[in-house]
Amino acid sequence: MSSGFARKRISEESEAHTPPERRRIDRRKLVGLFMGPILMIAVIMLPTALTAPQQNLLAVILVTVTYWVFQPLPIPVTSLLGLALAVVLDVASASQVFGAFSSPTLFLLIGGFIITRSMSKYGLGHRIALKVLSIPGIGNSTVRIVVAFGAMAALLSGFIDNGAVAAMLLPIALGLVKTFSDDIERGGAPSAEGKPLYLSSALLLMTAYGATLGALMTPFGDASNMVGRHFIETRFDTHISVMEWMALGVPIVLALFALLCVAVLFINPPELRRIPNAKAQILRSRRKLGRMSQGEINTAIAFGAAITLWLLPPILSVVVGSESPVYIFVEKRLSPPVVALLGAILLFLLPISRKEGFTLRWQDTAAMDWGPLILVGSALALGTLMAETGLAQVLGEAVAERIQGVGPIWVCVFAAVIAISMSELTSNLVSISVLVPIIPTLAVAGGGDPQEAALVATFAAIYGFMLPISTSANAIVYSSGEIPFKRMIKTGLLVDLSGVVVVVTGVLVIVRFFGVL
Repeated sequence: MSSGFARKRISEESEAHTPPERRRIDRRKLVGLFMGPILMIAVIMLPTALTAPQQNLLAVILVTVTYWVFQPLPIPVTSLLGLALAVVLDVASASQVFGAFSSPTLFLLIGGFIITRSMSKYGLGHRIALKVLSIPGIGNSTVRIVVAFGAMAALLSGFIDNGAVAAMLLPIALGLVKTFSDDIERGGAPSAEGKPLYLSSALLLMTAYGATLGALMTPFGDASNMVGRHFIETRFDTHISVMEWMALGVPIVLALFALLCVAVLFINPPELRRIPNAKAQILRSRRKLGRMSQGEINTAIAFGAAITLWLLPPILSVVVGSESPVYIFVEKRLSPPVVALLGAILLFLLPISRKEGFTLRWQDTAAMDWGPLILVGSALALGTLMAETGLAQVLGEAVAERIQGVGPIWVCVFAAVIAISMSELTSNLVSISVLVPIIPTLAVAGGGDPQEAALVATFAAIYGFMLPISTSANAIVYSSGEIPFKRMIKTGLLVDLSGVVVVVTGVLVIVRFFGVL
């Protein structure tokens, strides 16, 4: 899951080593602090053909997005500010504005956060990572280690928040970075003077990019997936099942992952192909872990139960048919949010021992970051208000005049480019909440299919690989100090460009020729 929420760590961690950079970011925050209200007042006072609710909502969105980008306030606080302003400026009633927090999407996130917290507490994710790296043939090849880290991050992020995945894998990656540095120094291999190794950058970038990319595999892999799916289902009165999403997401992720490996290793060619000590270090780390603790076993049970129940409805639809009473019963009663909550609650029921009590206690949730929930609720509220006030339609029609009749493929290319561009500068969740209500109108004007264009925008919004602030995974690995800024820019640009091609091609081919959705 990728909310883009942990990006603030850049200003808190990596900037501690670069005082001029910190001063520049502080000035940027100051500029944003004053720019937001100025833009809001200007829009409110500007003579337009918009209705009062539409114009006031546009003003609220501008100040909210400005604060999201410049971050003069913490992102959750900005989200709450946007909701409060929507009520104060009479865009809608308080019950309408805050009604978005009753969305099942938020409860899906809550369940996922609790399961992730248990994995972090007991180190199950760490054990899984080391197990993968112990597979024969991986630990003794630097290229295979880099690819394996990316694959591992991608697989985990299909079910766990991408920031959590990056944070989980970072200590292992940094341990290998130290091994790389020592072996290269002893071997006398050429390296950039005073700069982090290309091998280190490749490993950490694959960790971050894989964690972000893998979230596309499932509808609950990232908050932006869930928000985009919610808007598409509401707008087109349709239902996108877990299996249908995966039929789209998995092939696209596989294609993108192959290009990701090429891009990362091309821009960051490893100094050495083989690191003999890497395999030994991985084995030592596994021995330190010892046998699985009861907490890990219980977490694996809850996690496995959740995945099984998430996949049960689509499997039943194939085995017994979508008209079967069994399938209808399960599909209706075991929706993804319900399954997430059941899996989370199971952690409060499974005991570790009489002395230690249960796997999780309510106090464990105090260590969780609930800010993303506020951001998701705010995004849902603003997106819904854009549709209900008609602002999305008006903005869509205004832009539509400029892309009139360009054709279905170019409409999707436009949707992908604008989604990726926005996600580079702000949260992918923000990008989705602003774009998805508008994209269908643009698609119709351009001669494309509105649902296809909305899907393309939803899939492309997960991207944003160029900047440390683009995703939480980027922010976490960049804070290690092992990735020069220019390397991230060059690598991320190549990955972003490949993403436009693969997402557009993948959605159009799979939807049109294989009948998905």
